[in-house]
Amino acid sequence: MVGIPSFNNAKTIEYVIRQAADGLEENFPNMKSVIIVSDGNSEDGTREVAESVSLPQKICKLVTTYSGVPGKGSAVKLILQLAERLNCKALALVDADLRSITQEWIRLLLQPIFEGVKFVAPRYMRYKYDGTITNQVAYPFTLALFGYRIRQPIGGDFGLSRDLVNLLLGTPLWKTEYVPRFGIDITITCTALAYSMNVGEAFLGVKVHDVRDPASHLGPMFKQVAGALFDNAYLYKSVWQNIMHVKEPKIFRGRIFESKPKPFKVNLKSMEDEFAKGFIERKSLFESILSEQAFTLLRRCVEESRIGVEDWAKISFNFLKSYQVYSKEDVLDAYKICWLGRVSTFVKETLYMSDEEAEEKINGEALTFMKFKPYLLSIIS
Repeated sequence: MVGIPSFNNAKTIEYVIRQAADGLEENFPNMKSVIIVSDGNSEDGTREVAESVSLPQKICKLVTTYSGVPGKGSAVKLILQLAERLNCKALALVDADLRSITQEWIRLLLQPIFEGVKFVAPRYMRYKYDGTITNQVAYPFTLALFGYRIRQPIGGDFGLSRDLVNLLLGTPLWKTEYVPRFGIDITITCTALAYSMNVGEAFLGVKVHDVRDPASHLGPMFKQVAGALFDNAYLYKSVWQNIMHVKEPKIFRGRIFESKPKPFKVNLKSMEDEFAKGFIERKSLFESILSEQAFTLLRRCVEESRIGVEDWAKISFNFLKSYQVYSKEDVLDAYKICWLGRVSTFVKETLYMSDEEAEEKINGEALTFMKFKPYLLSIIS
């Protein structure tokens, strides 16, 4: 099965469906295949476009609208339920806004499942300022907690086994606020790692999709991803407390054309201003939810207009601690302000770096989170 959660993707949905169909027909010709489009009541004709796409006779297609909380997680939940009902052996999830997906993506996401891998995450080539939530939060946190270097834990394009589908359908985190929305991707990754599943990564080349500037478009998504990440961290606390070593997943490669990702502009000044202004305006909130030591550290970072990676690890771990005690919305609002300060610091540090040099820096900084895991354990009760 290929599942495509969609919302207002009329411009790209046909291309994604056709590539998925070509991938299934080319690589799994002797298996029953189905493509599911799980739509969130799109207002731009996405469903109509999806329904009009003709597919090879062997491949079934279902275009449906999910019910429940509006969000990607609810769309994915319906796909998971259909996968279980159809006794699906392997499920690929792909985003509906992709412009770079090829039929080879489908093979790379699904074939490892038939070889005993339980979860396949994507590995992309990305512009250095694409994926700021991934680079500064999801990736380093996932590495620190579970010890696995999953480079794109919220990449959106995954391969799932039947076992993982069943675990996800049974998770209590569906009842939380963030998993039915953009918190689903980090939940898929954390669930696979928490249950010590055999995991791999599929190298998919450049990801071309709808990009967003962190200063103006990513606020709600940040809170949903970080909130779901923190919910997963507390749910699986007994699992990750004793993990202190880093493991590398097996990387699956195929016929992927390697090209350079296209750069785009980010608003550095806006991020710096929101960081400084947000701290001043909500100073009492920061003071109430952070320990005295953490608040002092953050105040120094604001004065210097810089959050170095070691300070960022400590600040991030303190927000995880606060999440258990204080209003989740307040904690995530404050953490989002700090994230903008961290992203602006990274942008300034990498202005003259190539994508490859910036990638090396991101990988090294993720290991810093693992380096400070004893600090995390010392503050989390």
